[in-house]
Amino acid sequence: MARREFTKAVQAQIVHRATNAQGQIQCEGCGLVLGKRPYHIDHTIADALQIDKSGKLTADDGRLLGKECCHGPKTREHDVPAIARAKRREAKHLGITKPAGKIRSAPFPPASKPERTAKPALPFKTLFRNASRSAT
Repeated sequence: MARREFTKAVQAQIVHRATNAQGQIQCEGCGLVLGKRPYHIDHTIADALQIDKSGKLTADDGRLLGKECCHGPKTREHDVPAIARAKRREAKHLGITKPAGKIRSAPFPPASKPERTAKPALPFKTLFRNASRSAT
């Protein structure tokens, strides 16, 4: 099933929740006041790790993270490895294995080349007859 996205109404609820008393948007991961900095509304639990995707997403399913401070490291260091691990577990459970590779062994020793021997010299043979002999 495809990744579920937050609706505009749910995004507005998350932004209101992340707004402090002075009306500034704060990162819910580290508390940094974002101001005009970009932010991203991220799933609290990665959507790829959710088994039941039939329910609608609510404001509790997401949180507002600053792109520079929390979103990049959270996705790169936590979500991506966890999703890959879950996919490997699922593949193992279903009996899906990668094809067996070639058997790796030590390489054969390099073939020794026979030593070159000098060819015996052939007797000298003239290609042209002597002109004085052919005239006779």
